[in-house]
Amino acid sequence: RRRHTRCLSDWSSDVCSSDLLRPADAERVRQRLAADLEDDVDITLFAAPASGLFIPGRDESTTGKQAQALLTEVADLSERIHLRVVNPRTNPDEVTAYGVELDPAVVIEKRAEDGEEKPAAGRVRMYGLPSGYEFMTLLDAMIAASRMVPALRPDTLEALGRITDPMHLQVFVTPT
Repeated sequence: RRRHTRCLSDWSSDVCSSDLLRPADAERVRQRLAADLEDDVDITLFAAPASGLFIPGRDESTTGKQAQALLTEVADLSERIHLRVVNPRTNPDEVTAYGVELDPAVVIEKRAEDGEEKPAAGRVRMYGLPSGYEFMTLLDAMIAASRMVPALRPDTLEALGRITDPMHLQVFVTPT
């Protein structure tokens, strides 16, 4: 089953039709999503298409197209996952609204009910291609966003509740 991915970029939707997940892996992911997703999740991928030209001062992402293909495959595994692809070059207001700083960026958040505003508190941003070790982190983030219930111990939640100043938390993952 293939769903059409809404693309706000210059790429054709043909880029959305590769098979990066082996059938057995795709089935395991499908089963996990069916068992663990409680509500719908929006995934917004910010990825600029390659321009084909060298432009001094502009960094070209080499993984945006791969990220789109991978996320499309994941979205095709569950009706609860809604993927939208945004070209950051042509949609700078969305880049600012989502606080995106790098390309590609994956923003994961619980889907809001009609007329409801999405809570920014449950928004997760991931930068780069979510493959390898980061693929499981991607699945965990989607499941956590669908539940909007932190999987933390009560004492940890209490300690976090005492934080009054805004924080910017970054976690860096490198394969070893």
